[in-house]
Amino acid sequence: MRQFMKALLLGAGLLLGAGVGAQAAPVTLKWAHGYETSEPFHTQAEAMAQKIKAATAGRVEIQVFPASALGAEAEYSKKLASGDIDIAYIGINVLSRDYAPLGVVGFPFLFSDPDHVRRFLVSPVFDELRKGYEAQSRNHLMAAIYYGARHVTSNKPINSPRDMQGLKLRVPDAPSYKLFARSMGAVATPMPFAKVYDALKSGEIDAQENPLPTILAKKFYEVQKSVTLTGHMYDMLGIVISPAALQRMNEGDRVIVNDIIRKDAVWASVQIIARELVAEGKLGETGIKVIRPDRQAFMEAAAKAVSPADLQARPGDYEKIRELLKPGMH
Repeated sequence: MRQFMKALLLGAGLLLGAGVGAQAAPVTLKWAHGYETSEPFHTQAEAMAQKIKAATAGRVEIQVFPASALGAEAEYSKKLASGDIDIAYIGINVLSRDYAPLGVVGFPFLFSDPDHVRRFLVSPVFDELRKGYEAQSRNHLMAAIYYGARHVTSNKPINSPRDMQGLKLRVPDAPSYKLFARSMGAVATPMPFAKVYDALKSGEIDAQENPLPTILAKKFYEVQKSVTLTGHMYDMLGIVISPAALQRMNEGDRVIVNDIIRKDAVWASVQIIARELVAEGKLGETGIKVIRPDRQAFMEAAAKAVSPADLQARPGDYEKIRELLKPGMH
C-alpha cells in the first residue's frame, strides 16, 4: 500500500524534486480508446504521446490504439488490472461501476452548460470523488476531458418525454446511462460502442444517445432520421493509468507524464467544445432532422421518476454540484 500511495502522489505531481534517474530500458505503454482517428480524443492522445516521448528523451513511449482495437470501454478497467493495457480513456460515468458515488455526475440534467462542467472539474467535490475512485480501484485518474452534451437520435421524432416510452435506447453499460433511459420510460439497451451503427441499421435498437460531434464522426445520421437536442447529460472522459504502469516508470518520468497529460487535457476540452459548437450546423447539412424540444419538460419528467440516491450518490454531492452555478463560484 505504501508503494501504491507513493506512485499516486508522484503521478499527481505532489512529490517535488524527483530526479530523472537511471532507467534500465525504455517503458512502452498501451493507451486504449474507442474513438475514431479523426476525433480530437485520438489526435490529442497522439500529441500527448509525442510530447511525453520527447520530454523523457525516449524513456517513455506511448502507443495509442483507437477505435476499440484493444476492446470495448466497458472492459478497460479489467484490462488495466490485468496489464493488457496501461492507459485508457474511460467515461467518468463508466468509472462509477468501480466507485458508485462517481455516478452522480451522470444524473439526468445535473449540468447546465460546459462552464458548469469546468467549475465541477476544479471543485473540491470532484477532487473528493477522484480520491475515492483511486482508493477503491487502485488506478490513478490523471485528468478529465469534457466529452460533450448528450442528445438522442432516433427514427421516430422525439418532441416530448412521452415519445421515448418503450423506445429501445442504446446506452453505455453504466448505471447513470441506464437511469436516464428509465427516467424517460425507454428500454435501456447496453451495447459496445463499436456495434451501435450496425444495430441501428438492422433495427436491433431504435435509438442511441451521444454528443453531436460523436454522432457526426460515427455517421449515425446515415441510419437515423432525427436528433433531439435533449442535453440530458454533460459527459466527461477520464484519462486513467494503472498503478503497474506508474511503477514501471522512474519518479521523474511519472511527474513528466502526469503534467503533460493534465495540461493537454485542458486544450483537448477546448477543442471538443469548439467542435460541439459547429456540429449542429454540420448535422443539419446531412439531412437529419434537428429537433429542439422543451428541455424543461424532460427535466421535470426525470425529476419525478428518479433521484440521485438511485446512483448511490453521497449525501449532498448533487446539491453541491448544482450550487456551482451560482455567481462567484469558480
